[in-house]
Amino acid sequence: MKFNGFEHLTANYLFCPNQFFDVCLPHHSRGTVRLVAYLLRKTLGWLDREGNPIEQEISISYRDLINEAGISRGAIRKALDEAVTAGFIICTQQGKANGNNQAAETAQYALRWDTGNDYAKTPEKFNGFFAGEGYRTPIPNSFFDLIVRQEVLSVVKVVGTVLRHTVGYQNQFGGRRQIAPLSYSYIQKYVNLSDRSTLSAAIQYAIETGYIHCVQKGGIDPSLNKRRASTYAIRWHEQANREKNSSKTRPATRQRYKIQTSNSSETRPAKRFKNQTEEKPQENNTNKQQDEPTVAAVENLESFQLLQQAGFDDGIARDLSQKRGLEEIKQQIEWLPHRNPDRNSLGMLRRSIEGNWLKPDSLLFKEKKQQRLQKSQAQGTQAETDDARVSQAKQEKKRRREQLLPVWNGLSSDEQTRIEQTTFEQLNSDYFRDRFKKNEEFRLNQCLDCLSQQKVDIAQKQKEKHRKKELQAPRK
Repeated sequence: MKFNGFEHLTANYLFCPNQFFDVCLPHHSRGTVRLVAYLLRKTLGWLDREGNPIEQEISISYRDLINEAGISRGAIRKALDEAVTAGFIICTQQGKANGNNQAAETAQYALRWDTGNDYAKTPEKFNGFFAGEGYRTPIPNSFFDLIVRQEVLSVVKVVGTVLRHTVGYQNQFGGRRQIAPLSYSYIQKYVNLSDRSTLSAAIQYAIETGYIHCVQKGGIDPSLNKRRASTYAIRWHEQANREKNSSKTRPATRQRYKIQTSNSSETRPAKRFKNQTEEKPQENNTNKQQDEPTVAAVENLESFQLLQQAGFDDGIARDLSQKRGLEEIKQQIEWLPHRNPDRNSLGMLRRSIEGNWLKPDSLLFKEKKQQRLQKSQAQGTQAETDDARVSQAKQEKKRRREQLLPVWNGLSSDEQTRIEQTTFEQLNSDYFRDRFKKNEEFRLNQCLDCLSQQKVDIAQKQKEKHRKKELQAPRK
């Protein structure tokens, strides 16, 4: 579904610190970017009549970060730690779980502010958002609520770069830029993207979705003086309505660019194609077959067919089948229902395949729950086995004591006293020694166990003695 354009800056915006674009967005993970954007939105999006934040210490639960900030459960802890370490936020109250006679407490975090005089542009020098005058950009709320929360990081970087370099610049008369020349190399360096193909795909996606538009295409020329960067602009709501209602109101530069594109890419090849059709019809048919996104032109036929069955047209199916392997595509299709797609399920599936999204949290939760259940069942089985073994050992000890009781009663007083003394010395704690002195049943049972051990030792000694005699006896 195409984006309907950003609301104008007369309403529904917040003055975002430029360091979010200069420091956070280029150098940190998607989870951290979403977390910091969420706190900026909650803090600076609601001000009192004097322009101060209504609330600076924000209560954050895992449910809020999942449902409102768009952070997966597995990435929350890492995002919090990374944001605190980088100096974007501080923890003002640790969260506490439910306990005995203790209610649960939600963790609270606040933006970290730097009251110094220097504006830091690098992660190494960053020590909190600059609290001085200026260095703020009015950013539409939908950038935080929609793009940061839902899109992959490369798309967020591209749209953020255009915002930062258009409305982020204000002249001496209070006006703000409408367009900005941005070369691939500059965007790549500014947002810290090493892969140009990822950058190209992100720019194209941002244009097709309606977040930005290319006002004028750049040009590459051997002469430095003739080179020019492409010019981009934010796509505003009024412009989106004009594009929808009438194509005549589009900017003249964009019309000229489209006419040139049409002449260069369609008209001249069409003439050549007609000439080839008249002279060599067989070659014409071959060219048509090569141009069409047929199954024969796709490297991974099974992936291509699978994507077609999912609902993609031939062009997108061919492109996705070349980007990802069969197993990855199968996984993303299988996982799609667990991502709870609302309106544009195909769009979500396409982004998940392109971004190779991780397994949904709901599936991870089910797997962990199943693992805990299996572990609990295994522990229960092991506990039952251990209990049975302990019970058997107790019964065996009781039977052995009953057999030795007549032997004990047949011993003389001196022999019983000797065994009692030996048993007492073998006890390894004051607790058992005290029980031995005071509890007759405990003392008798311990003496019987000692007598049993002595009988075993005597039997082993006799057996060893007999074996030695057999070895020493002369052979006949």
